[in-house]
Amino acid sequence: MKKRTLMAIFLIIVPFLSHADISILKLRASLNAGVLRIVLEGHESVISKGLVYQRGRDILVSFPAKSFAIQSENVIVEYKKVSQDTVLFSPGDFRGLKVFTLKYPDRLVIDVSLKRDKGLAPPAAPDKEERRGGRFRTETIVIDPGHGGYENGIVFDGYQEKNSVLDIAKKLSALINSGSSRSFLTRGSDRFMTLGERINFANSKDPDVFLSLHIGNHSDIVLYVPLVTDHPSANVKPYLDNQGQAEYVEETLTLLKAMKEAMISGFGEDRVSVKPLPYTITSKIEAASLLIEFPSYNDADYIEKFNEETAAALYKGLYIYEEIKTK
Repeated sequence: MKKRTLMAIFLIIVPFLSHADISILKLRASLNAGVLRIVLEGHESVISKGLVYQRGRDILVSFPAKSFAIQSENVIVEYKKVSQDTVLFSPGDFRGLKVFTLKYPDRLVIDVSLKRDKGLAPPAAPDKEERRGGRFRTETIVIDPGHGGYENGIVFDGYQEKNSVLDIAKKLSALINSGSSRSFLTRGSDRFMTLGERINFANSKDPDVFLSLHIGNHSDIVLYVPLVTDHPSANVKPYLDNQGQAEYVEETLTLLKAMKEAMISGFGEDRVSVKPLPYTITSKIEAASLLIEFPSYNDADYIEKFNEETAAALYKGLYIYEEIKTK
């Protein structure tokens, strides 16, 4: 009798034990301007193990030794589980993909650049008012590599700030332009530009985001927030060429939140700080705007790998910004 009772209990609890280690991954996907974005959200112990492979026209996502179930929220791409720890996505023909992870919550993000039909015209981009009114998409990013020309910035052991930030800016620009957004550099070479020239160039592009990149004399990454220091009257304001941050305080604070999250994710919480900065280039920019100073040459090696990691962290920040704005 005891044996039968124990066997019955065992048969009852086995199904629960078999499902105890199954993680739930939330799946959502969106399509914009030829880029399919696939997002898998779950526990860090699973997401951190994610591996992405391309197999012909399919994409395999594997979480080795991690059984999972998918909870779909908004799925516009075909997919199927091919094993306990692997899911296959079938987006059709695509040119390439970018993969990165984000935290808070933990997400694996796959941006798939789809092939367009030669005769298909790209959709018209919404204007800034439409983007600010709810149909938000980060269409245009202006990147400002600090200094240039005879203005070297910080110089240390053969390194020059003007060259280091230009390299990071170019790497970030390449990441942006490989997706559905477009980027512009205030300077793409070693040339001097006045602050006025940079401001006029940036605002002429009708940007959604402006990032000014520099290197500081500190050990952390400092995110400088522009202050609105000039409040013209309502009668004068419409006639100003550069209305500046007065109209974009909310967007800038959202960008700050996103960039801070991305930098902490990439470099650690103790390496990121936030400070106000009045009377700078960012105060006159008509878009979400930050000036970012990276660690000193004593505290970071500005070699190829570090510059790539820094550009990737900035790109994550732009993704998080868009994600927040579209919620």
